[in-house]
Amino acid sequence: MPDSKTPTSSKASGLSRFGRLIPFAKPAKWYFIGGLAAGWVFAVSTGAGIPAMLKTVFPVIFGDEQAPERVVEFTKRFFGEDPRDKLLLVVCMLLPLVFLVRGAAAFANRYWLNKMGFIALENLRMAVFNRLQQLPLAYYQQHKSGDLMARLMSDTEQLRQVVVKTSGEIIKQPLTLVAALGYLIYLSVTEKGVVFALIVMLSVPACVIPIRMAARKLRKRSAQLMQAGGDLTAAVTETLQAPLEIQAYNLQAQQAQRFNERIKGMLRLSMKTVFYQAVTSPAIEVVSAFGFVAALYFAVGAEMKFGTFSALMLVLWACYEPMKQLSNLHGQLKVGEASLDRLEAILDAEDTVPQPAQPKALPATESVLEFRNVSFQYATRAADAPPALAEVNIKIEPGEVVALVGASGAGKSTFALLIPRFYDPTAGRVTCGGLDLREFDKAGWRDRVAVVPQMPALFNTTIAENIRVGRLAATDEEVREAARKAFVTDFVENLPQGFSTLVGERGASLSGGQRQRVAIARAFLKNAPILILDEATSALDSESEAKVGQALAELMRGRTTIMIAHRFSSISLAKRILVFEQGRITGDGAPEALAQSHAGYRRMVELQKLG
Repeated sequence: MPDSKTPTSSKASGLSRFGRLIPFAKPAKWYFIGGLAAGWVFAVSTGAGIPAMLKTVFPVIFGDEQAPERVVEFTKRFFGEDPRDKLLLVVCMLLPLVFLVRGAAAFANRYWLNKMGFIALENLRMAVFNRLQQLPLAYYQQHKSGDLMARLMSDTEQLRQVVVKTSGEIIKQPLTLVAALGYLIYLSVTEKGVVFALIVMLSVPACVIPIRMAARKLRKRSAQLMQAGGDLTAAVTETLQAPLEIQAYNLQAQQAQRFNERIKGMLRLSMKTVFYQAVTSPAIEVVSAFGFVAALYFAVGAEMKFGTFSALMLVLWACYEPMKQLSNLHGQLKVGEASLDRLEAILDAEDTVPQPAQPKALPATESVLEFRNVSFQYATRAADAPPALAEVNIKIEPGEVVALVGASGAGKSTFALLIPRFYDPTAGRVTCGGLDLREFDKAGWRDRVAVVPQMPALFNTTIAENIRVGRLAATDEEVREAARKAFVTDFVENLPQGFSTLVGERGASLSGGQRQRVAIARAFLKNAPILILDEATSALDSESEAKVGQALAELMRGRTTIMIAHRFSSISLAKRILVFEQGRITGDGAPEALAQSHAGYRRMVELQKLG
């Protein structure tokens, strides 16, 4: 995966860079077609229609002796020998109509292209969100949640702003430039001023030079600005999620200083971005001034008619104005490219826990779980660091209750996380019924596993809906029964709104023990054949722990259960203990036998008693 902190220079640039958005824009293709047609109408009327009227019709109205003979004869045929008055009346009636059509085309062009762009971006945002839901836990270990949130919200919003600012011009201006150049060539050939046309036209491509020079700098600065914005969002999120620690350790001044430094860094990058966006337009005006001077000098030397010269100047202006607008568009697109790079980094992120192309049927729920020579190393650790798990070989029989004990970092949680396939082994295989877990449908396999983490995450909704996470189709009666088994009803009865009480962000309105009981109720509701309990009773008081212990005993009956525990009082239901030391299983057996035969386990038991 490309580094998300730097722009990927190997990718295409300009409009072709946004080809990734085409699949997301397909539902709105008719809006694009309509916007394109409206852009053509605007371009032709601006780049050729109005200059042509200035050259052909206006000389007749003003009685210019050098008016085109064909136009004069044509008007006399319809309006008589003195056509000026009637022609003036017609022009006065048609000219507002021309500008009305031109304005309506500009409106339709911008409106329809905006709608197409918004539909594409909402589809892109949804695709990025869905991709984030599918990526494994390893991805979240390597990326800050605040930065991912900035990409999903701020970068897609930045792309939306680019669409707003460019959609009205992205079709009109290039087509206007083409129409104007075409009419310029036509006039030069018909007026025998080919040399003049070539000299004038040389100044138009010269305008590209400042655009290209600024674009290279702009994309780099925009990428840095987007990354700085993501880091700022991550820092703010981190600060807002830790108010207790910040106030307890009086970190307010330190956090404010860090925030201020990030703001100043973003200001510097923002001003550099504005500089490169703003410098191109004046540079183009300077280049265009030289073009006008050259046009004036050679036109007078060639004794060109004033009407023709006026039309040529209007066409030349119709060339330079699109170049100015295109320079602004180019700058906006470079800003959009930086945001698109960061979003593509998510869409193209490698799934280290991939779904099999042809999943095999899940084995019977009574099948054996087995770790076969399993080793695992986290990608965030140094390559020469000891592995989190090393050559683990173990079988867990159906319905067996196994407790994992050992010091922090010994590999207990890693062992448990391989079972629902949150990670895949670096080496070896985890199997069920003899088949590698990597051969099963991920969602189907995870339906068989219920996890109660040490620090459960609750969603900002009601208590009932948080329990229903265990099984979304559960009825209210089933939710309440699961709550009763987990002793959630003990505290819900004292709440004014009962099960309809909102728990707040991350369950902030509940105590740690109450959050754990809600998580246990989820496991009851899910009723999965495999349970993973990561210190599931660590935040409970002694009385609540005894009650929940009874409920867990009922839940565990007939189910394969993996218990991670630091307090030995919480593993009294386990008949088998696995002792972890530095990523290896050094002890396996009944608690009583290990207390006699395993020195490390015996030492842990003695320390627990002293505690």
